[in-house]
Amino acid sequence: MKKILLTGGLGYIGSYFVNNFSNIFEFKILDTNYFQYKYKENQLFESTKIKDIRNTLHEDINNVDFIVHMGELSNDPLGDLNKELTNNINYFGTKNLLELANNSNVEKIIYMSSASVYGFSQEIMQETSQLNPLTEYSKTKVKNEEYILDNEFSFKTTILRNSTAFGFSNNLRLDLVVNDLTYGAYVNREINLLSDGTPKRPIVHIADICRTIEMILNDERNMDREIFNVGSDTMNFSIKEIAEIIGDRLKLDAITFGQHDADQRSYELDFSKLNEYFPSYNIEFNLQKGIDDLIDNFKKYEISGSEKRISVLNKLISEKKIDQNLFWT
Repeated sequence: MKKILLTGGLGYIGSYFVNNFSNIFEFKILDTNYFQYKYKENQLFESTKIKDIRNTLHEDINNVDFIVHMGELSNDPLGDLNKELTNNINYFGTKNLLELANNSNVEKIIYMSSASVYGFSQEIMQETSQLNPLTEYSKTKVKNEEYILDNEFSFKTTILRNSTAFGFSNNLRLDLVVNDLTYGAYVNREINLLSDGTPKRPIVHIADICRTIEMILNDERNMDREIFNVGSDTMNFSIKEIAEIIGDRLKLDAITFGQHDADQRSYELDFSKLNEYFPSYNIEFNLQKGIDDLIDNFKKYEISGSEKRISVLNKLISEKKIDQNLFWT
């Protein structure tokens, strides 16, 4: 069984990957564990280290075949809160990890980038399209992609530009559009959009992101320096369309719209490259199925809207459990 070093392995996507693919891979996890498990019992983790990506050492990558790197500050409000800190964690942390892995026994690294690197466009974006990052978070993603593409390594690296993720996880995020709107609609019986609903956003369920990772890691072809948009052509939506589908599933009557320029990010993605490499790939979760699964879990578990990541970090700082540089005290 191949062994993966999974940075961010206790996080939103990482915890789902571990809990659903531990029969295929052996895992070694690095995670700061700011956002702790709440809803289901951990399936791991003797191999887990509570550790910041900035402090990664050679010993952390010993005896692993693959690295899947998710361990970064992972959404726009967090990234813009402290731009220098975001750069230190996301860029220099990633650079350190790649340099340590070079000339080791690591065979492949998957870097989890983001479709947010496209920023705003009225065109359907392919992997070769012009990038237009609008936030500090997405700018660090572009810097990391450039560092990977501009340097020679002993391992093969594949970059995944994931659509906006959604779906229930053991470490749920409520700062993502589908999760956020579905939770608000379920709890408050209303949907209030900050924007006028026109911005476009491709979405993908975390189960389908994890299946893409598994396919690439187990594929024998050389996908070094390849970039893939991750998602499906059937999953390019406007925010208004997402809200209407949520409203339909919960039988809500009205949606309140905000200002036209409240959300500057808007783009659609082309997924033909992923489909060409993996012709049998089909998404498991369409939007309706994913929303229904979220609602089922909202009914099952006690979910708090205060669990948005920026709120959790601010609380940990105020309680002096972590310092201003996000190191545990």
